[in-house]
Amino acid sequence: MSVAAVVACYRFAISPSVRSLARRRRVLWAVLVALTATVLATFQTSPEPHPLRWLVTVVIALLTWQGATSDYDLTEPIAPQRRDKGLLLLLAAMSCLWPAALLPWMAVYCGRLRGWKHHAMMPLRLLKAYLAWLFVEMLFQLFDTSCSATALLLVLGCVSLSHYVKPAWSKARLGPYPWSWAWDNRTHYLMASAYCWGWARFLRAETVSGVLRRARVLDRPVNVLTMVVEASGLVAFLDRQLLIAALLATAIFNVVVVLASGILFWENIGTNIALAVTVTLLPDAEYDAAFGWPATLIALAVLLLSTADLLWQPWHLGWWDSPFTARVHWQVETVSGARLGLYNDFMCPYEREYGRVLGYFLTDEPVLHGHLGIVWDRKLRDLLVQADGDRDHLRALKQTYGHVQADEQQAREHVGFLTTMFTRLNAGARKSPLPRSLRHLKAPGGQLYRWGDLPPYRGKEPVRRIMIRYEERFYRPATGEFLLLTSRTVQEFDFLAPSTDHRSSPCARSSSTAARTSESC
Repeated sequence: MSVAAVVACYRFAISPSVRSLARRRRVLWAVLVALTATVLATFQTSPEPHPLRWLVTVVIALLTWQGATSDYDLTEPIAPQRRDKGLLLLLAAMSCLWPAALLPWMAVYCGRLRGWKHHAMMPLRLLKAYLAWLFVEMLFQLFDTSCSATALLLVLGCVSLSHYVKPAWSKARLGPYPWSWAWDNRTHYLMASAYCWGWARFLRAETVSGVLRRARVLDRPVNVLTMVVEASGLVAFLDRQLLIAALLATAIFNVVVVLASGILFWENIGTNIALAVTVTLLPDAEYDAAFGWPATLIALAVLLLSTADLLWQPWHLGWWDSPFTARVHWQVETVSGARLGLYNDFMCPYEREYGRVLGYFLTDEPVLHGHLGIVWDRKLRDLLVQADGDRDHLRALKQTYGHVQADEQQAREHVGFLTTMFTRLNAGARKSPLPRSLRHLKAPGGQLYRWGDLPPYRGKEPVRRIMIRYEERFYRPATGEFLLLTSRTVQEFDFLAPSTDHRSSPCARSSSTAARTSESC
């Protein structure tokens, strides 16, 4: 009953409240709700489970670090963004002593600082589950009972592990058999595509080819181990040591992911390590009820409901890797005539969008795949492999299976966004909230595509021109070659005068921060 009450409060009270407060940016309303909850709590026994409270503090600190140190959006007024970052820091400190302050903290982080991003979703959901437990505990105390901290531990574990169980389920559904993905996916193509996309391009192509030749023999063992780690949450609550092992295994798995693909789930890594350490330190007598067959059956019910998107919505993360990538790249020309790459880390707070597939609306080329060359049809993956880099063959595949995403309105708004940003940057606007001497303390991004054919632009010189290029690259498995098949300019413009209308940023509208979901965050 305690677990059911917490997940019901999460789904039908906390999640809609956070969604509403964040989208309307009503921090004052969130403060009033928190104050009301606090007044009610003064007449009751404090429900603080101290060991788990330390876990929540760590998660708040991780996300606050990311929100407070992310760059300003130069197309919007700087002063309100600076105030929001300061308010986030204040509410984070208050949350350590006043748990109900988590609600206005979420309103600021999710609504004003664009915290609704894929990589921060699991830690955010963990905080919402904790907040749901607090409200359920206050409600239970009205009836002279309590919602045990054991139930909170079980829900927090399910929140974390559901973000791996669902991808395992998604991979099991890709082929005709549950083991089709593990047996047939060529995971080393992901490494090749990430290199083409912009990850670890400081390495020589010959070095990467040698690594790929050795890695391809490990495809099936790595795939099987991936699904075992992702599915480990189904049995994690049988024993305390199993839960600790599952959490640490997911953290190690995410480290392997970043080494192979440049996708860095540092928020998940930190959260799962903190949760594993917390579980290790919990007193046996109080938390033993969270383990065993009864707890495992309850956890299975929660995991299955979350996999079906009925509680929260972890991403599927199941696809076939292919050796073909088509990507839009941004380049700049400075006043001294230097040509430099404009990589996604410089485009923070939209580094995620610029690291993924943003820009397809600028070209009339049919697009075959998603991020890093991924496809969801094994037949298409096989056809791409068989093309072996042949331009005519790939052109025919694009005409048959591709989709043109060109959008003139988006293109105009995008040029306006870049024009406003770099006009203000050229005029001396400050992009980072941190002083230059402390910029190494900025939280890392989630998409590490900071390399390419050109040296990176770091803002040392004013920009006089931006070039946007469409490129197609192919990794030939047979020879280990990286082929550049297409490279053409789709947009090129100078900075002659500021654009007249920059009221809305296409990045802000197209980013995950604005995406509507039934679960919010």
